[in-house]
Amino acid sequence: MSSSKIIKKQPLSFLNVLQFAASYWIRQPRKLFFILMLVLIAASLETYLPYALASFLTTIQHYQDKAAVLYHLGIFLGTYFTQALFFSISYLVYNSFETNLFKSLVDDVFVHVYRLPEKFFANTFTGSIVSKINRARQKIEVFEDQILMRIFPTAIILIGSMLILTLQFPFLALLMLCYLAILVIVSSFLVFKVSGPAQGCYAEAQDHFSAHLADSISGIAPTKSFAQEKYELSRFLKVTSDLRVKNLHAYHLGNIAGLIQRMLLAGMLAILMGGGTWYFFHGRATVESMAYLAFAYTIMQSYIRDVGENIKNLLTSSYDLHGVITLLHEEPEVDIHTTLPELTIHRGEIIFENVEFTYPDKTVPIFNNFSVTIHAGERIALVGHSGGGKTSFIRLLQCLYPIQKGRILIDGQDIMHYSRHSLRRAIGLVPQDPILFHRTLRENIAYAKPSATDAEIHAAAKKAHIEDFISSLPHQYETLVGERGIKLSGGERQRIAIARAILADRPILILDEATSSLDSESERAIQDALHTLTHGRTSIMIAHRLSTILDADRILVFDSGKILEEGSHEQLIKQENGIYANLFKLQSGGFIAE
Repeated sequence: MSSSKIIKKQPLSFLNVLQFAASYWIRQPRKLFFILMLVLIAASLETYLPYALASFLTTIQHYQDKAAVLYHLGIFLGTYFTQALFFSISYLVYNSFETNLFKSLVDDVFVHVYRLPEKFFANTFTGSIVSKINRARQKIEVFEDQILMRIFPTAIILIGSMLILTLQFPFLALLMLCYLAILVIVSSFLVFKVSGPAQGCYAEAQDHFSAHLADSISGIAPTKSFAQEKYELSRFLKVTSDLRVKNLHAYHLGNIAGLIQRMLLAGMLAILMGGGTWYFFHGRATVESMAYLAFAYTIMQSYIRDVGENIKNLLTSSYDLHGVITLLHEEPEVDIHTTLPELTIHRGEIIFENVEFTYPDKTVPIFNNFSVTIHAGERIALVGHSGGGKTSFIRLLQCLYPIQKGRILIDGQDIMHYSRHSLRRAIGLVPQDPILFHRTLRENIAYAKPSATDAEIHAAAKKAHIEDFISSLPHQYETLVGERGIKLSGGERQRIAIARAILADRPILILDEATSSLDSESERAIQDALHTLTHGRTSIMIAHRLSTILDADRILVFDSGKILEEGSHEQLIKQENGIYANLFKLQSGGFIAE
């Protein structure tokens, strides 16, 4: 990924955005050069058009022969058609240029998002991320379009016109130059200081709206179950009301700026034609000269008229790009310039060695000088009340958060110094609340092993006691499961996740309440599959339902980030007033009583 070096947390300026966009332009240097040359030639020819017309009219007025008239007519028409052809070719090349550009941008953002740590997603709305990416895809095109295809040719037209005007009417050219400077300064002030900031506020409001919309829609199930439709609607109406106010404010300021700019354009016409008339009254201009001024104004005003709008669009698109630039400067898990070696796991021994860990933005540590060893192939159960450190233990093992002190070793290798991809590729996970993609059952089961054969997928589904259910569906393994697997029950989603873990066949396995969504009959049916799945591999099971871990090799009892008890089920229940023994006695319905 290539992007501008912008210091994180500093406000972004227009130059930062320009530098960011330019870093993508220079990825296609030949096309960029070709576009600029074509636009330069086309704009120069268009600048010459009024002079060509004046020469043609002069030839007619001083008619001598047909050849001279036809010659100047040919020059005029040839110039017109040539500049039109060059502009058309430049747009053909530009279309290829811009489609490559926004593909590169979206690809870079998507790759970067996958590099971000878990803490980023814990604090960021998914809808906000999607909004930033969508607006960036659209606005990077607008941004480059304004600079390369609008403002650049406008600058060429104005510079060329002023040079020709200087040769014929030097005083009028000086007057026009001063007026153009005032026009550009006033237009820039109106856009950058008046309407631009309002557009920036509106862009932020759009991100907030998208985030709120995604959050509300994804939470429809609890909204309906708690009958909170009116409450959610009232919150949504407040968000849309705020969006409307900021949008209307931006429109009003933009319209005021546009009105002032139109008045300035009228003033430019008055100066140009009034100055030409003065020259005419003093015998220093001809009818042909006045025709030149009128045609030159027509061309210049067609560009200058849009200067304010171009600057407005440029600034608006730059504000819309702030979100994605900030996103691209979020710190990834591992620096993109760092190449870490592959982690090699043969046995699966896990050691936490004097680990200290505190969550970002928290002050109370989860672990302090925490140590434990899990032997290769050992089946370990983590037990304890919520907040005891069980989930944090799993997150640190997956290297989702960096530890402050100590080491976490797998087969003697410090996982912080190895590729995150190779680490997680060696760990199979069955979460408490499995997330499925809106894809087919086949794709979801084979997600951890896309190259799996149909026979392997069916075997994994059979071991997870989900094949009978799949076979009963009209489309069987080609059935789409809906967003996040919404078409399946909790137990069905969990069995798909178990089938996925069975198929993955990884040396380390994590079962985070893997049977919590199963009824008692289904749980008993799948216990043998889980026992087979965990056999011969290092397995870590988080459990509130203690009946699921009775055959664990060792049970670790967590409390406030410490292991207060450890041993087999038979050993722990014999400890008088032991934490595990009391938990087992106090269970209600097979779960730990909080």
